[in-house]
Amino acid sequence: MQTRRSVFFFLDRAWLLALLLAWLPLSVAAAEGKDHITQRAWLEDATGQLTWPAVQNTSPLPYTGMLSKGFGASVIWLRLRIDPQADQVSAKEPDRLVLRIRPVYLDDIQVFDPLASQGLVGKTGDIHHPRQAEFEGMDFLLPIARGEQPRDIWLRLASTSTRQIDIQALNVEALDQRNRIQQLLFAVYIGLILIIAVWALVYWLFSREHLIGAFFLTQTTALFYALCSLGFMRAFWPSGWPAAWLNMGTTFFSISAVSTAVLFHFLMLREFDPPRWVIRLLVFMLTLLPIKLLLLTQWPIAALRLNMSEVLISPFFFLLSVLLSRGWSKSNALEKPPLSRPVVLAFYTLLVVTLAVASLAGLGLSKSGEISLYLVQMHGLVTAFFVLLMLQYRAHVMNQQRREINLALERSQLQVQQERLTREEQEKLLAMLAHELKTPLATMHMRLDTSALGSQEIRKAIRDMDNVIERCLQITQLGDRQLTAHLAPTEVVDLVRDAVSCCKQPSRVTMDLPQQSLANTDKQLLFIVISNLLENACKYAATDTPIMVRLRSMPTQTLGQSVLQLEVSNSPGVAGWPEADKVFQKYYRSPHARRQAGTGLGLFLVRSLMHVLGGRIDYAPNDSAIRFVVQLPGSEQSP
Repeated sequence: MQTRRSVFFFLDRAWLLALLLAWLPLSVAAAEGKDHITQRAWLEDATGQLTWPAVQNTSPLPYTGMLSKGFGASVIWLRLRIDPQADQVSAKEPDRLVLRIRPVYLDDIQVFDPLASQGLVGKTGDIHHPRQAEFEGMDFLLPIARGEQPRDIWLRLASTSTRQIDIQALNVEALDQRNRIQQLLFAVYIGLILIIAVWALVYWLFSREHLIGAFFLTQTTALFYALCSLGFMRAFWPSGWPAAWLNMGTTFFSISAVSTAVLFHFLMLREFDPPRWVIRLLVFMLTLLPIKLLLLTQWPIAALRLNMSEVLISPFFFLLSVLLSRGWSKSNALEKPPLSRPVVLAFYTLLVVTLAVASLAGLGLSKSGEISLYLVQMHGLVTAFFVLLMLQYRAHVMNQQRREINLALERSQLQVQQERLTREEQEKLLAMLAHELKTPLATMHMRLDTSALGSQEIRKAIRDMDNVIERCLQITQLGDRQLTAHLAPTEVVDLVRDAVSCCKQPSRVTMDLPQQSLANTDKQLLFIVISNLLENACKYAATDTPIMVRLRSMPTQTLGQSVLQLEVSNSPGVAGWPEADKVFQKYYRSPHARRQAGTGLGLFLVRSLMHVLGGRIDYAPNDSAIRFVVQLPGSEQSP
C-alpha cells in the first residue's frame, strides 16, 4: 500500500512538472512585448487563383487568437491590421517590425503589404530554404515596415499540413527576448525527451523487453518530431541540403511518431488481457503505417488527415481496452498485471483528454489558442513522465513477483529433496524388511508338515504374504524407474499357459488361444501382468464360476503391424463390481473386497507395467462379467 501511495505521489508531481515546462514558454512569451496586430480576418480561396488586388475587395470573416482550419487543398487568406503605435519603438530597428509565424511545418506563406515597393514583402515556409531568410530563427520570421498609420497587410497560406497559424507582429527587442526564452525552454524540453530516450535504450539493452524497446522507439521518433516541429532542424539546417528534405522529414516523423506510440500501447495493453477482438483492432491500427506512407507519396493531405484522425480515435480504443481487460480479475496474484487498474485508467483518461483537444484543433473541428501549438509536445512530455514512472513501478512489481517465484521454487526444491530422502529411507527399510521376511517365510514353507492339520491354509497365508512383499518391491522399482523392459521375440500363447498353470485355481480357467502368437516384449514383465490379472480374477470371481482368458491378434492401420488383445473376464463375486474410475488407483479396494487379504497394488502394478511395455490395459465390463482387456503391440508381419 505504501508503494502504491508513493507511485500516485510521483505521478502527481510528474504531471505538474511536465505541465509547467510545457506552459512556461507560452506564459512568459505572452507577458513580454505587445503584439502590433489589432484585428484579424480570414477567407478561403477554394480555387487558389485569387490575387492580392482581388482579395482586397472581399469581406473576410473576423477571428481572434489563432486560426485553425484543418486539412485542405484550398488557400487561406488572412487580413491583419497593423498598429505601429501598439508598442514602444525599437531602438535597434525603429522602422521595422517582424512577423513571427508559427508553426514551422506550414508549407508556403506569402505576405503582401501596401508599404512594400511591389506589394510582396516576402515568402517563407518549410518549402523555402531557411538560410534564404533575412531573419533566421526557430520560427518563420519576416520583417515588414513599421509605418506611421494603421494599415492592413495580407498573408496567403497554402499547406498540405494542418492549417493552424498563429501570427504576431513584434518589434526587434521583444522578438529577441522571446526567442532567447523560447530557445532555452525548448532546449530543456528536448533534453528531457533525450534523457528519457537514453534511459529506455539502456533499460532495453539490459532487459531486452519488447515493451521497453517500443518505448525507446516511441521516444526516439518523438524526439526527431520535436526537433522538426519546434524549429531546431530549421535553425541548424545546412545550406547545401534541399528544403524539401526538411519538409518531408517533418511529415515522416509526424506519421512515424503516431504509429510507434500505437505500437507501444498495443504491447502494454496486451499485458492486461483484453478481449481478442480488441487485440485484432489494435493490430489493424498498426497496419495503418504503410498505408499512410503510401498515401504520402501521392496524396499527402489524405495521409496527414488519416494520421491526425488516428491521434483522435486511438486513445478511445486504448481506454476501452483497459475497461474490457480481464487481467485484474484473475485469481492468481502472479498472473495479474503489475500495474494497478486505477493507475492505468487514470493514465489513459488523461491521454484521451489531451489528444482529443490537440487533434480536434488540428482537424479544424474546434477553436484553439496559442497553447494548441505545443499541445502535442505537452502531451509527449507528460506521457513520457507517466510511462517512465509506470514502467519503473512495473519493474518493481515484476521483481517482487520474481523474488516470490524464486522463493517458492526454493521451497519446492527443498520439499522435493526432503521427499526424495524420505523415499530413499523408506525404500531401504522396505528392502531390509523384504529380505528379513522372505527368508523366514521360505523356511516355514519348506519345514511345514503337509500332513498337519491346517497346513494348506498356512501355506496359502505364506504365499499371500510373499506376494505382498514381492508386489511392494516391484512398485518400488517402478517408482525409481529401475524397472526397464528387455524386449525380445516372445511366444505369448505359451506364456499365457504357463501363467494359468501357476495360478491358484488353474482348473477354473477356460482358455481361447490361437496356435501361436508372437510379440516383441519382455517375457518376465508380461508374465507378471498375466499372473496378477489371473490372481485378481481367482480371488474376486463368484464361487465355482469359470474364468475366461481369450487372446486375439487384431490388425491395425499401420502396414505390417498387429495388436495382441488379451481378455481376462470373470463373474462378479461377493466383492461386487469395482468402481471404473478407481479400479487402477494405488491401494484402491472396494468396500466388500476388504474381507479378503490384499494390498490394492495388483491392478496398479499391471497398469504401470503396461506403460513400461508400451501397451495399455482397460477395464471394459459387459452385462455379465468383469472384464480386463490388455493391448500389446504384436510382432512385425511380412506384407
